[in-house]
Amino acid sequence: MDSRTIYAIDHARLDKNEIDILHYIDSTGEADHRRWSVTELAEKCNLFTSDATAAIDMLILHGLVENDGTDDLMGRMVQVPDIAQEWIAENIEGISALHLMNDTDLFDDTEIAEA
Repeated sequence: MDSRTIYAIDHARLDKNEIDILHYIDSTGEADHRRWSVTELAEKCNLFTSDATAAIDMLILHGLVENDGTDDLMGRMVQVPDIAQEWIAENIEGISALHLMNDTDLFDDTEIAEA
């Protein structure tokens, strides 16, 4: 799926990489774990670090994550503010549906429509 495809969720315009990151953040299931390194998010979402960095920068512009300094071992860190965590929880159904739709690794060739 082309990462440049834009999806609108509650007035936020997100691409595939941003949706993947939000889905991962919500799927950790740890309410008190709201701090990640950009490198960790890239690895967990199967993204190049440059793509994860661009997605994080856009999520920062949306107010869904914010910079949280630099860790000597992990590099650039980001966190999810309380209001963003509430937004993610309110919109997780749409985020999850788009994540599933875009994850073509879940389907074999007979289940994927060709244009």
